[in-house]
Amino acid sequence: MQRPLAHKSAVGLLAVLWPGLIGGVVLVWRNDAAPFEIFAGVFWSLVWYFWLARIWLGGPMAIGLMRKALFAICPIMIAATAVAIGITDGEVYPSQMIGVAAALCGIAGGVLLRREDVKRWSLSTVAARTVRQPPDGTAFDLRAVALRQNRGRFGCLMIVVTVLMLLVVGVIGAMLPEGRGMNAPDYIAFMVGVVLVVIIGITGYIRINLQAAAMGVLTVTERHLNEHPWPRLRSVTLSYKGEAAVVDGVRRYPSARLDLSLYDQPDEHHLRLPDDATLHGSIAAALSTHSPEGVFVGWVPRTDATHPVR
Repeated sequence: MQRPLAHKSAVGLLAVLWPGLIGGVVLVWRNDAAPFEIFAGVFWSLVWYFWLARIWLGGPMAIGLMRKALFAICPIMIAATAVAIGITDGEVYPSQMIGVAAALCGIAGGVLLRREDVKRWSLSTVAARTVRQPPDGTAFDLRAVALRQNRGRFGCLMIVVTVLMLLVVGVIGAMLPEGRGMNAPDYIAFMVGVVLVVIIGITGYIRINLQAAAMGVLTVTERHLNEHPWPRLRSVTLSYKGEAAVVDGVRRYPSARLDLSLYDQPDEHHLRLPDDATLHGSIAAALSTHSPEGVFVGWVPRTDATHPVR
C-alpha cells in the first residue's frame, strides 16, 4: 500500500514545528546559553525527530501518541498566548506569533494523521506477513512480526519515559534559584536521567531481539507442525489468558500461545505467539486445514502460567 499524501504532509508539518518552537525559545532567551543547556536542547531535538522517524515508518502507536499530544498541547499553547496578549494590553511579541504558528502546524498535522487513509496505511505497515515456503502449507515468520510490534511499542514507551524525565528535571529546576551552578540538582538529575534512558533503551532492545529470536518461524504443512510429524502429536491447542474481545470486527486473544501435546513426551511444548489478531486467525486457519481430524482443539482459555515456554 502506497504512503498517503496526508501522511507525508503531516510529517513535514511536524518536522517544521520543532524548529519553530526552538526559534521562539531563542527569541525569549536573552542570556548566553551554557554548554549544558545547549546539550539539553540537542537531546530533546533528537527525541522529537526519533518520534517523527517512527511516525514516518508508519508505527500506529507512535502516530496515535502524537495525535493525542498535539490535540492536548497545541490548543493550550494558543490559549496561553491569547492570555499573555490580553495581559499585556494587546502587545504581541515575535516569539508569541512563532508559538501560535507552530501550534497551528501541530493541529493541522494531527488532523492529517487522523485521516482514514493514513490509519489504513499505518496498519498495513505492521500487518502480519506469511511466508509461503513449503508447497503443502504455510510458514509464519513469528520473529519478524514480534520485532515490528515490540520495537514500535518500546519506542513509544521510551518517548514517554524521556518526556517524564525531562518534566521532572524541569520541575526541579523551577524550584531552584537562578544563580545555581553547574552542580545544581537539576543538572545532575538530567545527566543521571540521560544515562538511565540510554541503559533502559539498550537493555530493552536486546531483550526484544532475544524474545523474538525464540519465536522463530512456525511451519504448518500437510506432513508436520514445525519439526513434529502429525502422527507424533496428540493435540494442538491455541490458548489465551484473560478475556477475549472483539475489536474492529476482529477477535483478539490476549497472551496467545501454541500448546503441543506429544505421545512420546510427558510434558507439553509451548510457543508464545506475537500479539497480532490477524496472525492468530491465519495460524488457526492453517492448523484447521492441515492437521488430522481431532488433533487441533482450537482456542481455549488457560488459568495457570506454570508451564515453561519453549
